[in-house]
Amino acid sequence: MTPEQRPALLWLLGGITLFATMDAAAKWVARSYPLTAAVWLRYLIPTVLLGIWLLRQRGWKFAHAPRPGVQVLRGLTLVSSTLCFWTALKHLPLVEAATVSFVTPTIVMILSALLLRERPRRAHWVALGMGFAGVLIALRPGVAHAGVGAIAALGSAVMYATYLVLTRKVANEADSLTLLFHANAIGAIALSAVAPATARLPDGLAEWLILPAIGVVGPLGHWFLIKAYARADASTLAPFMYVQLLVATFWGWFVFDNLPDAFTLLGMVFILGSGLYVLHDGRRQGKLAKTDEAAAAPE
Repeated sequence: MTPEQRPALLWLLGGITLFATMDAAAKWVARSYPLTAAVWLRYLIPTVLLGIWLLRQRGWKFAHAPRPGVQVLRGLTLVSSTLCFWTALKHLPLVEAATVSFVTPTIVMILSALLLRERPRRAHWVALGMGFAGVLIALRPGVAHAGVGAIAALGSAVMYATYLVLTRKVANEADSLTLLFHANAIGAIALSAVAPATARLPDGLAEWLILPAIGVVGPLGHWFLIKAYARADASTLAPFMYVQLLVATFWGWFVFDNLPDAFTLLGMVFILGSGLYVLHDGRRQGKLAKTDEAAAAPE
């Protein structure tokens, strides 16, 4: 990773920390609130808030963005990913649901090569292999009761990886707030046909606090992500997405009293090692580039 790309890493880490926090909140509220209605509110709240702000700042053309077809696909893949993952949260502990979904970076690498014609370095593939091995190690104790939860988490990973690659495709063609509005508005519109029938007023202080918070934290995390992918290519950032698993583990312990076992901890070592390996390789590449520039400079 070059020095110019390091701000992208900070945006990414901030975004995935917010995502893990939102997932913990979603698992908490999903125990009592209808799933489809909760996801609908998660997209409707930021659509209204961000839409009002953009309208006041930019006028009626605030929602204009290039490639409307890609924007629609971004929104549909994002809301599909959320529906799948929140379904997984109902059937699996937070850490295990997050672990299964972390095949996302590998899918991102494959789709980036196929759709964006990005050319990952060997270090990226090695790091992703290390991270994926860590996921498999951490998941091993939960395979026996994975079932619907694991399938839903895998579906979420495929949809989310597609969303990330599509975001990279248009990240430099529109500003981040416009892209964020489109992703949320399309999700809200898509669910408006069915979600209102199951929605109800929150019951109790926890639901009144958590449901609106999810509608703010989730979009803020995606805005961070858009900023990250505008500054670095998908293959460079993909290995660092595994850090979200560490944050999910913390919330799983802090909120749900679910401590990771030895398999999970060993998997974490692989996951952290993958990110450190990419950082080391980036520094080495930077030093080699400076050496080549010095050698090519006229005397």
